[in-house]
Amino acid sequence: MKERFAKQKLVSINMAEEKHRKAIFLSLVAISFFAILIYNMFTPAMTDDLIYKKTVLEAKSFLDLIRQEQEQYMTWTGRSVNHMILRCFLSGSKWIFNICNSFAFILLTLFMYYNVENKKKYDVFAYLLIQLFLWNFSVSFEQTVLWETGACNYLWGSMIIMGYLSLLRYCIKEDYTGAAQVAPAVGLFLLGGLAGWCNENTSGGCILLACIWIGIYIWEHKRIRIWMATGLAGVIAGFLCMICAPGNANRMQFMEEEHDGLFALVSRWLKCCLAIRNHFFILIAIGIVAFVIVRLQKAAWKKSKNMFLYLFVFFATCFALVLTPEPVARAYFGAGIFLMVSCVQGIIDVGDKDLYIKALKISGAAIFTLSFIFTYLESGAHLMRIYRESSERFAYIEEQKAAGNMDITVPLLRPGFENKYSDAYNSDLSGEDSGYWVNVGYATYYGVNSISAVPREEWEEY
Repeated sequence: MKERFAKQKLVSINMAEEKHRKAIFLSLVAISFFAILIYNMFTPAMTDDLIYKKTVLEAKSFLDLIRQEQEQYMTWTGRSVNHMILRCFLSGSKWIFNICNSFAFILLTLFMYYNVENKKKYDVFAYLLIQLFLWNFSVSFEQTVLWETGACNYLWGSMIIMGYLSLLRYCIKEDYTGAAQVAPAVGLFLLGGLAGWCNENTSGGCILLACIWIGIYIWEHKRIRIWMATGLAGVIAGFLCMICAPGNANRMQFMEEEHDGLFALVSRWLKCCLAIRNHFFILIAIGIVAFVIVRLQKAAWKKSKNMFLYLFVFFATCFALVLTPEPVARAYFGAGIFLMVSCVQGIIDVGDKDLYIKALKISGAAIFTLSFIFTYLESGAHLMRIYRESSERFAYIEEQKAAGNMDITVPLLRPGFENKYSDAYNSDLSGEDSGYWVNVGYATYYGVNSISAVPREEWEEY
């Protein structure tokens, strides 16, 4: 009788703890949404946003947007899924994008969270780590998450890819059979098509991981499900549609390379290695420390399987960029997502029965969070100042155009507001050449002859 009472009491305590964790977890998700929404609100339209918007506004219907994307597919790039998302947002209010982009960011974090194994239900610690890693270690956060054109290409692409992998993982876990396979088969094919058509190297990493998961299932169960075949067919079909776009060849003509032949290949490998060091050294170091502790705790090697799988896909996604002459830094964003899942998995794998290990994990996360809060507040203040000056500049251009001035001089952004969450200075107008492509893009968007820029002190005198 006493044992039964003790067992009921333990169950009651566990349910209370889970309810408490759920409340904190949902609160953290809500706070994270508003945190990214604020940053989206104070990120102004920049460079390609205006250039693409000029074209998008010429469309009279959704069918016209599809025709525009078809032309781009034939002449410039095969990332049609991402660019159709961008065109839809540019045809509407920036507010719609701000809200949807914030939801996309949260969905990405939840998909990453779902792919971490051996965690508690409503694991606040695991979700907090994902948020901290994304905010602090994402490659070019200002270009891949906040900048509208970049976000549609990288954040949304990674979100779709992680969504596909999450659905595939769920289906493997449920192991649907018989008539129950129909819905997963259709869903995985359609979502797989989108995931494969998102981003060259990240979609390639997605295919690799899907093949590994399905291969492990076949090895263990000696069979394959219909939804596995359709899911893999969908993602491969989407990938082929992207890389076979005629526009890719045209785009490659504009990419210059210092070397050719074998030296070019060696140079590309070296650049990838240096990029991994520059973008991911801290994350890799964290992963190594976590793995060493797991091994010292004498855990079974199988416990680290998920960590190693995502780490392997991370490296494969990075080195896939050897196939392109000069990849931009933001091309490593998707690879970083895979590495973050691997690192969080490694930390979760570390057993915390030892008081010192538990104290290290909790205090480390607390200090990391405190540091991020200070950075968020300071950078947020700078974002607001940049947004204010950009809005004033846009309003001034409209005012001058209405007054008949077709050669407009505007102030450059004040120095001193630079921060890691804004690409405004990197994408600002040229103060020396009104023929600079950004200046030309602004002039084309506003329908004036030219837009020049000078330091604010000179502009006020001017």
